[in-house]
Amino acid sequence: MGTRKLASTLLSATMLSVGVVALTPTSAAAATPKCTRQVEMKPRAGYSYYMMIPKSATTVSCYMNKGTQNAGVTALQTALAYCYNANKGIYGGFFGPGDIDGIYGRDTELALEDVQYSLFPQESDMHDGIYGTRTAAVLKFPWHNPSNDRIMDTCTRRDGTG
Repeated sequence: MGTRKLASTLLSATMLSVGVVALTPTSAAAATPKCTRQVEMKPRAGYSYYMMIPKSATTVSCYMNKGTQNAGVTALQTALAYCYNANKGIYGGFFGPGDIDGIYGRDTELALEDVQYSLFPQESDMHDGIYGTRTAAVLKFPWHNPSNDRIMDTCTRRDGTG
């Protein structure tokens, strides 16, 4: 009887520790902050034009997902509306300027997922509708003209390429 109880206790402890390990987020995911704002970023040094890029308190290497509501979402939605002909799903139509509301809802998620299909055609795990560091690195953002504060027809990645 004592051996069975000991074996049962060890099995329970092992299962519990495996469960804890499985539930712990990866250090990379835990280290990526959530985007909470937008920041002006010039596509090239010396340009007066700028892009509005999602940013956390400290970095542009941040993430957003469905349920997020802030100015960072507005920057993402502006990119979806002006740089991509993003589809909001089978019956949703295309994501346009009228969809910019700062709320990362189903339309934003579907539009970003549609863009991810073209950005990462061979990587189905990237078609998740989540704005993360890999998507952010290749997503294009529209240029803004500071003289009239209008959005221009030019879109580039945040590093100024593409």
